[in-house]
Amino acid sequence: MAASKRRCRTCPRQRSKTVRAGGMTMMNAKFAVSAALLCWLICADAQPAQFYVAPEGNDANPGTRQQPFATIARAREAVRAIIAEGLTEDVDVVIRGGTYRITKPIRFDVRDSGTAEHSITYAAADGERVVISGGRRITGWTAGDDGVWRVTLPGVQSGKWSFRQLWVNRRRAVRARHPNTGYFRVEQVGPDRRTSFRYSEGDLRAYRDLQNVELVFIHDWSVSRVPVESIDVETRTLKVRHQVGGQGSWCVMDWFEKHPRYLLENSGELLDAPGEWHLDRRTGVLSYRPRPGEELGQVEVVAPVAGQLLVVRGDVEENRPVRNLHFVGLAFEHAGWSPRGGVYWGRQACTYWAPPTPAGTHEEADPAAVQFELARDCSFRCGRVAHVGPSGLWFGRGCRDCRVVCTVVSDTGGNGVMIGEGQVRRVGDRPWWEAAPEQAAVGNSVTNCTVEHCGQELFGAVGIWLGLAAKTTIAHNEVRFLPYTGISVGWMWWNPRSRPQPRKTPCRQTLVEDNHIHHVMLTLSDGGGIYSLGSQPGSALRGNLIHDIPANVGRAESNGMFLDQGTGNFVIEENVIYNVSRSPLRFHKAWKNVVRHNVLETPPGVPPIRYNDTVVERIRLEDNRIVEKVPAQILQQARQRAGLEPQYRSREP
Repeated sequence: MAASKRRCRTCPRQRSKTVRAGGMTMMNAKFAVSAALLCWLICADAQPAQFYVAPEGNDANPGTRQQPFATIARAREAVRAIIAEGLTEDVDVVIRGGTYRITKPIRFDVRDSGTAEHSITYAAADGERVVISGGRRITGWTAGDDGVWRVTLPGVQSGKWSFRQLWVNRRRAVRARHPNTGYFRVEQVGPDRRTSFRYSEGDLRAYRDLQNVELVFIHDWSVSRVPVESIDVETRTLKVRHQVGGQGSWCVMDWFEKHPRYLLENSGELLDAPGEWHLDRRTGVLSYRPRPGEELGQVEVVAPVAGQLLVVRGDVEENRPVRNLHFVGLAFEHAGWSPRGGVYWGRQACTYWAPPTPAGTHEEADPAAVQFELARDCSFRCGRVAHVGPSGLWFGRGCRDCRVVCTVVSDTGGNGVMIGEGQVRRVGDRPWWEAAPEQAAVGNSVTNCTVEHCGQELFGAVGIWLGLAAKTTIAHNEVRFLPYTGISVGWMWWNPRSRPQPRKTPCRQTLVEDNHIHHVMLTLSDGGGIYSLGSQPGSALRGNLIHDIPANVGRAESNGMFLDQGTGNFVIEENVIYNVSRSPLRFHKAWKNVVRHNVLETPPGVPPIRYNDTVVERIRLEDNRIVEKVPAQILQQARQRAGLEPQYRSREP
């Protein structure tokens, strides 16, 4: 396969350069050639066909450097024409710097495929910043005497447009909330533990626009978002329109805590802090209270229009993948998300229930801003996915040998990066992973990426999520500033009292290596820097640096690594874990694993390894070092090894 040769300036050159001539491939490292012959080969290698796109272009142009297209969609059509005739060379689409606004995702399918010999690449011009934005700039603001800026949006007023996210100067604005920081605590849950609770004196009051107000309710490892039905100030009782939590028994309000946390959002009467905003969908008036230093007419305010930005999907019905298609140096920003029917009952890692969900099942995470399905040998490199309402980037069902490299994923409403899929899809009357395990994602990798500030709306989101997939590599990433877990691998629970061994799934040969994971578990509980589920033969958690995980606010612990139900057939080795308030490692209903050569900094009185409902003899311990403080030399070595490799560290997030 001839991978795309284009790269951003951050990326190192390939360790072995490929030279093609007359259809023959030779590796420099394998074949020695004379200088004259090498020169001849390079000159004989045909340059890729190129099209150009620029903000000042015109789709009626031929797409040359001098006369570029205006849109990526038009360039895609030109590339399709070449593909239809049969590829004889690589094809590059060079996108000049600027912002390209879209109202629906740019879609690619089998008509856009490269071949085993020739690649298709959409890349930013060298040294230029390209943003594909699914948002609309908001202008025409007026400042009120109360310090609030306002603008009327006809599309909202007519019912044709609505949104739940807003960005000001590339920074997420805060949907008007109460309290402005932190949370309130339920004083007492109602009789059915689902639909009402009593709040503490002075916390809430009646709101004139109560029909728009949303309750954000915190469970241990997930969040519910439901409309408020009523607030009775006499009895201090809040009632919700549906219920809090989905089908799980643990979803009742007081399952984890007697006095759980909550907040309210989206009343115009709550617009009282700098950086907050409110949209009145009845009048179409958008209100924003500026932050210090923000001046009218000198800020860029963007609201999302598109729900997704880039979709690459093979022909699922005929099992024809998209092949050898690459995206290099592109930023995708401003996608919107709204809960289905206005209700979101979080389950874990952005899987959820909603009122129409059939009993006994759940919903997978909603589509990501950038999504690949049934793709082979494709990549997303040196790019950015940021300022989006849904999850960031997802290589899902049937993706094989795809790569996410040198990419920043930041400020997402849901998960950061996702690989594979969960349990829900069925083939015939059976779960897909039993009936058709060959449909699993295989051989994909996430390397040298920065994943941060995810879960801005769905607090149960994780930085990097791996579902039921095989031969996945997650290495040399920095994962930080998250409300819940950093990296989650595997997606099959196990109850040892109902089955003698964990279920067999496509999960195997998972490698989570040399990642730097820190400042996670900042809001929720019962997770960790790394979280795992299910048996994954031939897998390793190796060389990761994990630190700064606070004590759990809810009932269950937060740990450096939480090896949850069925976790088995892992080697957990050479990790350094420090400044974690609870046990560095915790096993819960775990299977057989080897734990060796780790350095575990353990607070006084805290066990270095906690076993919850786990047969201790199944965990083999070898030469682990338990310390009160990680020695400086070990910490320095871990910092040099983990996280972005040196050649990638110069890139600003």
